[in-house]
Amino acid sequence: MSDTPETWTLSPGPVGGGRPTVEPLKLLVLDGADAGKQLTVTQGTVLVGTHAECALVLTDPSVSRRHASLELLPGRVRVRDLESKNGTQYLGSSIRELEVPVGATVELGRTRLALLPLLTGHEPVTERSELEGLLGRSVEMRRLFSQLAVLAKVDAPVLIWGETGVGKEAVARALHQSSKRRAARFVTVDCAALSSELASSTLFGHVRGAFTGATRDAPGALLLAAGGTLFLDEVGELPLELQPMLLRALEQKRFTALGADAPQHSDFRILASTRHDLARLVKTDRFRSDLYYRLAGVVLTVPALRERQDDIALLAHRFAAEGGATEPLAPAVIGVLAARRWPGNVRELKHEVERILTLGEAAALPEAHADEARDDFHQARARALKAFEKSYLEALLARHGSPTEAAKEAGIVRSYLYKLLEAHGLKR
Repeated sequence: MSDTPETWTLSPGPVGGGRPTVEPLKLLVLDGADAGKQLTVTQGTVLVGTHAECALVLTDPSVSRRHASLELLPGRVRVRDLESKNGTQYLGSSIRELEVPVGATVELGRTRLALLPLLTGHEPVTERSELEGLLGRSVEMRRLFSQLAVLAKVDAPVLIWGETGVGKEAVARALHQSSKRRAARFVTVDCAALSSELASSTLFGHVRGAFTGATRDAPGALLLAAGGTLFLDEVGELPLELQPMLLRALEQKRFTALGADAPQHSDFRILASTRHDLARLVKTDRFRSDLYYRLAGVVLTVPALRERQDDIALLAHRFAAEGGATEPLAPAVIGVLAARRWPGNVRELKHEVERILTLGEAAALPEAHADEARDDFHQARARALKAFEKSYLEALLARHGSPTEAAKEAGIVRSYLYKLLEAHGLKR
């Protein structure tokens, strides 16, 4: 079995004027001998089965030679069972023909097939600089906002990857708040802190008397997330022995509370985050492949702060305001902050701003961070100068509605002021 994705583009037939366009789709096999196999479809209809002429060829003996056809439509997929031997199911019910939403999972015999939106990394860049608490005017963040807008429309599982401190949970919350599930709960499970002893109770809940100290019924995370979103934070830290238990619950959306007799059902969207390369952990048998494919239907990458330098001033001013500052941080302070590499990313920047508010702006001097890995002199100077100019110009524009007055205060001619504004992407 190869998990190298293929791409198929089939003609959908004559197209009339004004017909809505379809979005590319990724077909991902979640379970069985073909788990991990995937196919990218950009338009038209594809066949799935064991026959060599099918677009997605499976080896599962419960799948017929030509088992089903999948037709891309705007925002959905038309699934047709082609009189297969073991049938096609959606949400536990057999279907002959049905339009299902993008993000759905269908069963062909014993094979589960996810119909997922495709993120290419080249999505159009939105003009907005804020999304449900996320902040950023850099190209990298505005592209992330566009990707979140796509994923908010579907219920597909999303794995959020990024370094420590980039704000993976904030991205997950923004996705939840942008989705149709926003009115229900966003429930976080810290997988790094999930011990074998507490796992069942944390995830599935318990009833009174289930164990010593269980004096009342308590719902678990899966039940609390009903109708909403379950977020598995740092899922790569989940102990290997707990992974089968979690996988079964995610597959069936059914579970039994500790000490209970009857199973419960919960409809939730699953999001997860990791700082690890889960694919590598799968190859070294430290993470189950079936759980990986269940979680990594769509992988979303959150850029490191050093890759979004244009956002440092914006974030620093926001953190200062949240910390009670009544005036923006001085341009010189912003320049110093922009010259650093921020290995701890946004979290480290926030802590540094809090330190500056407590100790004074002198605490931002580079000498206070002499042990930090740095750019050479010319690179650091260029980064600091760029950040200083942008921060200075923003403050200047905030004080003056007239470019003449702004240029006068800055001690420069208007033509040079206009060049600086254009260079930093600022409006006159």
